Amino acid sequence: KILSYTATAGFIPIREKKTNQVTANIFFISYTKDGVKNTSTRPLTFAFNGGPGAASMFLHLGAFGPRIAPRSPDGTALLPPPYKVMDNPNTLLDFTDLVFIDPVGTGYSHTVGDYDPHHFWGVKEDILSVTEFIRQFLTSQGRLLSPIFIMGESYGGVRSAGLAKYLQNTGIYPLGIIMISPVLDLENIQWSSMGDRAILLTIPTYTAIAWYHKKIAPRLQGENLATVLEEVRTWTRDELLPAFWEGNAISAEKKQAIAKRMAEYIGVPQEWILQQNFRIREDDYAGEILRKEGKSISVYDGRVTALGPYTGDENDQIMFNYSGPLKTAIVSYLRRELNFTTDREYMSGNPQVYLDWNWESGRQPAISPDTINPGYPDAGPFLAQALSRCSFLKVFIASGVFDLECPYDSVVYSINHLNLPPERLRNITIKIYPGGHMVYMNPIAQRKLKNDLKEFYRQVLMENRV
Repeated sequence: KILSYTATAGFIPIREKKTNQVTANIFFISYTKDGVKNTSTRPLTFAFNGGPGAASMFLHLGAFGPRIAPRSPDGTALLPPPYKVMDNPNTLLDFTDLVFIDPVGTGYSHTVGDYDPHHFWGVKEDILSVTEFIRQFLTSQGRLLSPIFIMGESYGGVRSAGLAKYLQNTGIYPLGIIMISPVLDLENIQWSSMGDRAILLTIPTYTAIAWYHKKIAPRLQGENLATVLEEVRTWTRDELLPAFWEGNAISAEKKQAIAKRMAEYIGVPQEWILQQNFRIREDDYAGEILRKEGKSISVYDGRVTALGPYTGDENDQIMFNYSGPLKTAIVSYLRRELNFTTDREYMSGNPQVYLDWNWESGRQPAISPDTINPGYPDAGPFLAQALSRCSFLKVFIASGVFDLECPYDSVVYSINHLNLPPERLRNITIKIYPGGHMVYMNPIAQRKLKNDLKEFYRQVLMENRV
């Protein structure tokens, strides 16, 4: 099947409202299917990655663009160069036009002159700038009547939840929000000596990884993974949670019993679990589960191994396997196929953005409207408000079963705790796939995800008579 389309790479200027001064240029790559006479029935999807500080090359050349970078058969290994793009049979362009956005400080997006980029580097600041980008794009390209969808990965879950609300505030009403391996409430994935939530919500993912590496208890190794996870979720809810409630007042006998069962599920020694006082951080687990074999695993995809101890996200094997090839592929693709040239470095991942990020603007108001909740940033209320005031808005969430960065159960917990009635929660679909954080890098998961998204778009458009 031949797919004819037009690709465009360029910038949209962001202006300071009071002075009308251009303060930043946001880079994008868009794809529109040729021969579409009525764009009011043609969906348009805006897509971005997370970080904060990540460019959109992962979703673009790794997942859903019409061209894709080469990958290994199971999507986990580092391939040798060259990294020349090829046609993507799993592109979404056959049913939606696409716009891949690089927020300020990522990709080729940049501030102008000496304008301080920190004006864009924050939870709310970022949402507002991307809202303005989308508003301008729709206006300048004559697409205000098109059905709008938003897609965000990882921290892009926070951004897409915020966009759902703030786009509505500007008179733009997305029909669908797609979240890939998202985070909404950062407390669900942050570790502390006093916090129980993160470990409780990560136990099933540890179990899936132990099952994959054949480190789980022998009685469970031959079981279907879904059956194993059902058992471990029941145990976590009915036994581990009450034990955590007791804290250090728990009896020695019960503590040993809990540690023994946890060891059977997650594949690390009982003694090590007790040494950690059950607070097993993802980085520590990544270094422990295969330590005796002289290996560690990736927190982005627990199936993937590396030689030696785990030394942090910046050295994670899966990021090493993906980031370099994708960066080379997109820079080459822009020059060779789209004739886009610049002397700027393509910032595939900008650590300075993350380090300088203003998390304060993402904290939700406390009970008193004059104070701010000192807790973790949480985009759940953004999404809940958007859904509560817009009955036709639908949400599709995809998670990887081997993802330790944003575990599946942390997402389910966030969704189930949105301040919404059950009938509105039914607007949200959550699916789990056999992959890691970049779940689409597994070709099997990518095909399934593409088909599920195609059905999601079809249902949304049908319900809204588009």
